[in-house]
Amino acid sequence: MEEILELKQNLLSGNINQALCIVEELEEVGRKSIIENLESFLVILLIHLIKNQVEQRLTSSWKKSILNSLVAIQKKNKLGKKAYYIYKDEWLEYIESNYPSALLNSSYEIRGGMDYQELKMLVAQKDLFYLTNSLLNLTYLKNQDELIISVSNELEKLG
Repeated sequence: MEEILELKQNLLSGNINQALCIVEELEEVGRKSIIENLESFLVILLIHLIKNQVEQRLTSSWKKSILNSLVAIQKKNKLGKKAYYIYKDEWLEYIESNYPSALLNSSYEIRGGMDYQELKMLVAQKDLFYLTNSLLNLTYLKNQDELIISVSNELEKLG
């Protein structure tokens, strides 16, 4: 709120350069907030893909969670018609940086709880990252209905 009052004061006093700096700061704060939100859905996606890979099964709950995460990412990632907060070619960086958190959370749920390091050894990380990135790419190529159908079909292959 302070920033908005400061912005108003700068505009009223004609200090456009300072006002633009404040606008840029506010824009960056908003962008970071949305990216953090996208990352939280990415972690949920990774958790369920890790559980699927290690336990070699796919429950209806996990499937719903994967689908809901991808739909939420698709909706929240759009900045405009062709603009995004995270572009297709940037997801691998986010997958890599959120993988440890997803792995830790998965370790509490797999096989009644297991050691983080033990789980890390069981996960085929390269395959997981490839699958995650492939599913995320569909969010750019499909409308919501097509996304749900395509991902459901992909998940049936994993199940």
